[in-house]
Amino acid sequence: MKVDVRSVATHSASLAWVALRSFMGTLVVLTLAGIVLAGLSYYFLREHHWIYGVIAVAVALIESVTTGFILGAKRAVVIAVAHGLGSLRLGRSLVRLVFARMLGVVGAEEMGGRGGRITRGLERLPLGQAEELLSGAVQDLTGDAAQGGWVRRKIQGRLLEAVRKYTLARFREERAKYGGIDLRKVSEELEQTVDDALVRKVRGGLRLWTALVIIGLPSVVAVQTWIIILLLHSKG
Repeated sequence: MKVDVRSVATHSASLAWVALRSFMGTLVVLTLAGIVLAGLSYYFLREHHWIYGVIAVAVALIESVTTGFILGAKRAVVIAVAHGLGSLRLGRSLVRLVFARMLGVVGAEEMGGRGGRITRGLERLPLGQAEELLSGAVQDLTGDAAQGGWVRRKIQGRLLEAVRKYTLARFREERAKYGGIDLRKVSEELEQTVDDALVRKVRGGLRLWTALVIIGLPSVVAVQTWIIILLLHSKG
């Protein structure tokens, strides 16, 4: 099946809605969490002048909303990328695009000679040349896909970068085993594995960030409330 960058961009446009829902959901949840944390902070400061409670509430809300924006933006892109890889199999499409560019460059370098043998899978490329071709292909595709809004560009860029890193790792494994890179062989293998592998990777990173926020935000609010109480007690 022939795949071009426009088809990937079309899917990226539909993924923008997935990203928006994730962002808004994260922002709302953390804002509500901030309201609860702010209320608890005010409760522990209720015995002191009301201004200290108001300050603690304001700081807790600012921290929660800010964290919601940051984590929401990260989750929006990651969830959209994971959806594209898992449901739409965009990783496989991008692998085809990247390797089509790479094989096209190699085939054009020496028509009928060494380049022709490489494109037919009869000769292996050195790792350095394969890395250079990979970077050039991804850069070209990034330029082709640089259309639409920020969310679309971010999703497309994240997808391409994920494919680049995974492909580069596979190149290094191939060089370690065989001393060179068989582009066609690696392309066929990656098309079968890239989506599932990248979904696991991006979701794993997102779980780590989410866990840090779940633990970190209440801890920060608790510590700053405790510090305020200590300062007030020290003043007598």
